[in-house]
Amino acid sequence: MTENKAAAQTLLLVESLKVLKNSRSQHETEETIQSLLKLDFEVPFCTSDVGEDLLRICVLRCEQCPSMATAPLKELIWLFQTSTENQINLSPTSIDLLVKFCLKRVLSGPIPQIIVSFHALGSLVYQNSHLLDSNWPALHEVLRRSLCDNEDVDSIRHSALKILQSLTIRRDKETGYLSASQVDAIVAMIIEGVIKKTNYADETLFCKIRVATMKTLLNLVNSDAVFQAEHMGYILGYLRHLTFYGFPGYASRPIKSFDLFPSPVCHQLPHIDMNELDGNRDKPVMRRSHGKKQNNRAQKSESTTQLDAQDDSDSSPSRKRYLPWTAADSSDADTSDPENAQDALTLNKRLRNMKAKVRQIAYDTIRMLLLTINKKERFGYLLNFLPQQSSPALRSTEHTLVLSMLKDPDARVRSSSINVLKDFIANSKQYIILACESTHATSFTSISEVMASVITELHRAIHLALLAETLPLFQIPLLSCLSLLTNASPYNRLRASIVMDMIGDLRKILTSKFEQVRVAALTCLGGFAAYQPRHTEIIRCLGLDSDHWLEVYCSSQLLGPEIEANSVRVEILQTLTAFVSNHFNYCIEVFGEIYVPVLESVLVDPFGPIRIHGMKLVTALANKIADSSSTENELVMKLGKSMWQETLFQRGLIQKCIFPPAEGESDRTPHEVRECQVLRRETFTALAEIGSVMWDNLPHSNQKFCICALLTHAKATTDDVALAAIRTLGIFCTYDGTAFDTILLQDVGEMCVHLLGKRINLSLKQKVSWTLSNVCFALWTLCKAESVRFLEEISPEFFNNLLRLSIVAYDDKDAVRVNALRAMGLLLGMVTESYMHKEIQLYKEAVRLLMETMALSSDKFFKAKWNACYAIGWILRNPTTRVLVNIDASLETLEHYLLECINLKVQIACISALDQLTEAHDLPVSVHTQAFSILLRKTSRVSEIQVSYKELKHLQSVKENLSLAVLNYLSKSDQEVFRCLPTLMTEYGECLEILLKDSLSNLDVKRTLEDFMKTPRATSSSQINKFIIEISEHMPEYSIFEAPE
Repeated sequence: MTENKAAAQTLLLVESLKVLKNSRSQHETEETIQSLLKLDFEVPFCTSDVGEDLLRICVLRCEQCPSMATAPLKELIWLFQTSTENQINLSPTSIDLLVKFCLKRVLSGPIPQIIVSFHALGSLVYQNSHLLDSNWPALHEVLRRSLCDNEDVDSIRHSALKILQSLTIRRDKETGYLSASQVDAIVAMIIEGVIKKTNYADETLFCKIRVATMKTLLNLVNSDAVFQAEHMGYILGYLRHLTFYGFPGYASRPIKSFDLFPSPVCHQLPHIDMNELDGNRDKPVMRRSHGKKQNNRAQKSESTTQLDAQDDSDSSPSRKRYLPWTAADSSDADTSDPENAQDALTLNKRLRNMKAKVRQIAYDTIRMLLLTINKKERFGYLLNFLPQQSSPALRSTEHTLVLSMLKDPDARVRSSSINVLKDFIANSKQYIILACESTHATSFTSISEVMASVITELHRAIHLALLAETLPLFQIPLLSCLSLLTNASPYNRLRASIVMDMIGDLRKILTSKFEQVRVAALTCLGGFAAYQPRHTEIIRCLGLDSDHWLEVYCSSQLLGPEIEANSVRVEILQTLTAFVSNHFNYCIEVFGEIYVPVLESVLVDPFGPIRIHGMKLVTALANKIADSSSTENELVMKLGKSMWQETLFQRGLIQKCIFPPAEGESDRTPHEVRECQVLRRETFTALAEIGSVMWDNLPHSNQKFCICALLTHAKATTDDVALAAIRTLGIFCTYDGTAFDTILLQDVGEMCVHLLGKRINLSLKQKVSWTLSNVCFALWTLCKAESVRFLEEISPEFFNNLLRLSIVAYDDKDAVRVNALRAMGLLLGMVTESYMHKEIQLYKEAVRLLMETMALSSDKFFKAKWNACYAIGWILRNPTTRVLVNIDASLETLEHYLLECINLKVQIACISALDQLTEAHDLPVSVHTQAFSILLRKTSRVSEIQVSYKELKHLQSVKENLSLAVLNYLSKSDQEVFRCLPTLMTEYGECLEILLKDSLSNLDVKRTLEDFMKTPRATSSSQINKFIIEISEHMPEYSIFEAPE
């Protein structure tokens, strides 16, 4: 039947086309168009080419007959453009012809004909908005007259807005879009023709006009259009008014002006980087995220899709995937009045729904508009939507976002307001932290006081909303808001009583049947557990000092007979990790009952993310055990042995995490393979936290397994796994016992040689060079402690390969060069003639590079400079390499950097280099005299150093290192080569005394000074005696030491 109908209509179409081509009569043309309007456009009967030819011929015939009515042809255009079975792909020439035809006399004639003209024009614009540049002036004029000059007919205004809505759709990145001037013109039309017109006879049509207006603005925002500042403030003020349009019990207030300005208190905000628009940091945060962040445009798209699918059908960029203009114009069909629904109750209900829809889209539009401006300005605008006073009298009367969140009867509006609040908290952390109540009256309201009131009100409101809402649609974003607010706010602004009640309510929410609600509740509890500094009421409410209820709950969900959802189990492990990281002293009490069984279970779980987060828990435990074991805590040592030896190694958990079972390896998906790689990386990270004490207590077989696994995977093709393995090996090389394991040091060194000889990425190369410098430091330790063994077990070939590798790495990026300089300095400081005599040119090249680095005048390479300064000290101390440098020139360079360099770490390195010379007794007296004179001159300049607060610790380090160096020289004044040094102290005694007073907080300085005062001397100069007497007089704590006669 349908096929017969389609064939008949196709035949009629062909005949009509012939008639139109040969027609010379207006009457015949009109009859033909009328016959075409009677066709069933739901049946496919027309190809794209035939349809295009038909419309072109019809337009030409109408233009030849000026008196001919245009409405039927416009209706025919509309029918073809909106038909899903007979869509026409128009050429640019045809589009231009049809648009110009539709724009002619569009505002003349009866209203029904005007509406038909707008429908035809809208269907063309909707399908071809990116091809209308040549028609923009005429189109703009028609739309401006419809919106701004039209005083009475709101249906025409609504139709014009629907065309604007279609015009602002961005098809794709490749096609062109509206220019900045066109965007400004559209926004100006909206302000003049919609926002400033406040009198509407029909509230239903009023709601439709508002919705179309806001969807047009959303289209502009999603297309990255830029709004002028004056337009932005006016639109936000208007949208703020709409957020309470139709709010029950709140009559609309007369508005003289919608102008909205950023809150004046935002001028008090500290300067942060405001030059760039918001990027990845502006993504709305739902929970703790460990994945990669999406870009800002993706966020906008995701946020916009939260509108109903029916509402968004008219803002789609592709007619092949979305409904045509008919659907675009029927987005309000659910709120239109059918013929048989005229009773007042039904009409009132629909009107309430339409008003709620206006409020919802108003919040969605506010949210998206604010993402287009910088953080500081956005923060100032958002303060206008939040309560800035804690007065109970204002809570129920002030039109704020919080009032919508708590009392709006429509669920969609409450959800949208919560999303706006969540974005505010997530993107204003650097301002929320400023909250502080004033203890005295001030002449103005400070930003800290405003934020204190805002935080208090938000905390109270979120708590009330959580008590009222039971659906996950609201509970999840509310819990996200609570987590963000807890992490960002000063604790004293959160009100301890509400925090305690909140934790109790969260405990109840953990029994929710919705897994995402449980996840969000655990995130909040983990946030409370991670709060620093720790607070007694939080510890008490979380049961850390009593029944450990939360840890018991976590353990039961992980180990219980009922299988919990994977997302909840992952969040449980993150919460336990937060407990360990911040409350380890309390976790010790249930370590064996909870944490050990949990590790035994999760590390063999079939779900990959569970094993990964279980290993992160191991990392947190290992870190805390290593820190506590350094203080010789016997209980912690016992727990560490239980975890590492009895649980992780004896049960084979570490082994399985590094080398998964081979069964089914060929059947693993790429995702499963990647999970194994990430688990291996986290295992190596956990091993890096084991600490020297726990490492030394491991059985030799376990140590050997770890070293072999690390060396194997350090050469892996997966960069993050290789980087974790190399980093762990580098940390192992810093352990005290490792310095005497020459086999390990040579294996790690050869691994570094192998990797740096390959093409690897920069981050991996940087970590390899860091590990190389640690190997060299371990060799330095071995050389100082057991020089004979060092010469026997470290071959010249290996030693020279390390130096050659360091020279090669020096030519790389700065991050690699810094480590290469450290390695070169250490190797040159311990080299002997037996290593150097065959490769003398190699060592000369290394010294040349060090001296070049010292001579760099740029301030960019401070880290390279201070490593070079350390290296010069080691070279001058070593008689073997001393002959390769100019001693006088080296001392002059050290003096220059010590007295003139603005970087304090470079000064510390220079002091250390000069201090190294005290061990070189074979240097001439003139060298020691010059070095000591440089140090004394520095003591007179220390008081002139001006630093910021962040550099105070470095300034203190300069004073302490300088004090130790001077005392080290003076303590050797009875030796022949140093005997003339005290005579240089005549004019620096007072400066040196002040320096020592400032440095006595350091135990090393205090101990060195005590030893210096107590030690008897065979010969003592008058300057030394005078110095000791002055110290005894001005530092009473040292008066018990008798000055020598």
